[in-house]
Amino acid sequence: MTQQQISRLLDVSDRTLRDWKKNRHRLYNLLESLDYSDAKEKINAVDVDDVVMFDSTMYSHNLFWQTNEQSEQNVYAIISNYLSSMNENDIQKLCEQFGKSMVKSVLVDKYKKMYSQGSISTSGMDIPLTGTYNQNEMYKQIVKIINNY
Repeated sequence: MTQQQISRLLDVSDRTLRDWKKNRHRLYNLLESLDYSDAKEKINAVDVDDVVMFDSTMYSHNLFWQTNEQSEQNVYAIISNYLSSMNENDIQKLCEQFGKSMVKSVLVDKYKKMYSQGSISTSGMDIPLTGTYNQNEMYKQIVKIINNY
């Protein structure tokens, strides 16, 4: 596995992996020698691009209202939709289910995309965005919830 795959799969920071590479050679070499798909399967891990069985009863309400209580959904869509709800319990559930790093990476991706467009479109009205995504107050609130998990 690559360092990026190890980080994503084990929800370990790059800084920790660099430390392992330097001070825990055998552990790092073992992880590096593993096949990503095999390791992912053995620990039941998912990527943001994976489609999983989604159980809406785990969350405060079903944001995939057009489906029953259980449906197949893309992991990115699940995380993105429930981050938008700003519900602290739902965001904590996302962290529990998918890991803090994956939730945070979807958040960053979502806000970077919004800011690259320059505005948010809502029912025909465009709300301009100024500054940088990481200075947005809602972004800061969500990051705080994720970090406190």
